[in-house]
Amino acid sequence: MRIKICWVGKTQNASIRSLVSLYVARVQHLASIETVELPDLSRRRGLKGAVLLAAEGAELARVIGPESRRVVLDERGRQFSSQEFARWFAAEQLRGTREIVFIIGGPEGVARDFSERAHLRLSLGRMTWPHELARVLLAEQIYRAWSILRNLPYHK
Repeated sequence: MRIKICWVGKTQNASIRSLVSLYVARVQHLASIETVELPDLSRRRGLKGAVLLAAEGAELARVIGPESRRVVLDERGRQFSSQEFARWFAAEQLRGTREIVFIIGGPEGVARDFSERAHLRLSLGRMTWPHELARVLLAEQIYRAWSILRNLPYHK
């Protein structure tokens, strides 16, 4: 199974960029993973509102395979414990999923139609997190889930 994490906008903070890289590198020992950083079209082209979300959706569609399982991070999405998240990955493996794509939208989120077509809307909790920190939290939880699946001591 391949894992892809896509987000909109450059990770500005070097410490956060380093933490994302740390967890992605750890996951690479357990599963195939890559990150895709899409341009922030609100800054690059000055787009706003529905036009911005549609343009970002088009960029996302360009990097997501048609058979990929799409997981959109959404504050109203499903919440998992770390153990439940690991079991979700295991269930996806059993169903033969070849690629899971996690999507972190830009400051305005993800277009509603794009979010509604996702296979899963995932919440990192009820608190609001800056998008850059959400990248770290997601990468760490993916690593934790795979550590649980492989019975590694990290989770304890």
